[in-house]
Amino acid sequence: MESPENSQMTVEEAERYGRKVDARARELENTHYLEETPVEESKITPPLTEEEIKKRTGAANFENVQKGNTMNSVNS
Repeated sequence: MESPENSQMTVEEAERYGRKVDARARELENTHYLEETPVEESKITPPLTEEEIKKRTGAANFENVQKGNTMNSVNS
């Protein structure tokens, strides 16, 4: 007896499964959000200044990014 991990679908089963997956993907893609919450203008923060970015990231990190000769961290 074959275990489920080793069994194979017939062509008809694979086609039926594919149609089912496609239909589910279409359902998810066509999701509509009925309630919209507009963002109040007073809640949008202004862009950070270079000085604020240096303060938050550290001056050395800021300078290295500006030079562009460092590799980005994979874990960031």
